[in-house]
Amino acid sequence: MSNGDTAVDTVSSLDDIPPLKSDRRSIFMRLTDGMKFMWASKTAMVGLFLVSFWVFVAIFAPLLTPYTPLEQDWKNPNIGPSSEHILGTDELGRDLWSRLIYGARVVLVIMPINDTFWIPGGTAVWGVIIALFVGTTLGLVSGYHGGWVDEITMRLLDAMMAVPIILLYMIIMAALGASAINVVLAMTIVGTPGIARLVRSLTLDIRTREYIRAAETRGENHWFIMFVEILPNARGPIIVDAMLRIGYAIFAMGTLGFLGLGIPPPSPDWGSMVAKGREFILIGSPWAALWPSLAIASLVVGLNLLADGVREESMRYQ
Repeated sequence: MSNGDTAVDTVSSLDDIPPLKSDRRSIFMRLTDGMKFMWASKTAMVGLFLVSFWVFVAIFAPLLTPYTPLEQDWKNPNIGPSSEHILGTDELGRDLWSRLIYGARVVLVIMPINDTFWIPGGTAVWGVIIALFVGTTLGLVSGYHGGWVDEITMRLLDAMMAVPIILLYMIIMAALGASAINVVLAMTIVGTPGIARLVRSLTLDIRTREYIRAAETRGENHWFIMFVEILPNARGPIIVDAMLRIGYAIFAMGTLGFLGLGIPPPSPDWGSMVAKGREFILIGSPWAALWPSLAIASLVVGLNLLADGVREESMRYQ
């Protein structure tokens, strides 16, 4: 009887344990471990600070300025930093700080579909996400199946990579026209080949592992093996590459805006701000070109530092 009572008491005590508390603790511990991982790298922390700053001002842009990005102060065009306009104004008297942080929203937080509708997620972010999805799928299929599938896919992607990136951007945007959707499409087309080659090389290595052979022996579906067995074990290099590609996408947006092929005005696009502001540098008003240039540089450098720090720490951890 005592053994039976002990068994009942054990089951009763196990039933009293709240499972959600354990799950929450596990999630909290994972987040804490992730932050410790980040704190271990000074490079990653500098990058995280720069990226976090721009994400913060992009999210809270309406609360950080009394001006809208299109509001004009006709009495004060092309002035430097002042108490009314902390970064100065452009040639139309528009507040540069307002245009800068609303421009960050377009890059990192929202993607404008038209004048009245937008979707969450910045234009650069969506460009990289879609390119990751397409490139990862092509790389997994090509690397896992090999043979003629691999040969045809890689030759087509090699042909795309043979075209200079900026020229490919210009061809796509000139053919499709300037809009946020077309910028995302151009980023997807340009970014897919590099991602596919990276994922293919990782797949060629991972598919020889014993757990892949075990999954094949169990009769698992090829898609299951690629996306459940191979992809999670290749996520480290892919995540680091994605961080770098967001920086490349931001730089590409600035370049297209500078050439007049990016998001059309009056959207506060950083590249178009630089293109317009450079006309007034020689007359002693460099502010309209200076601030968006620094914004692009700091955000791209921040993403590169963050990716480098994560890569260094992950290699040391391994």
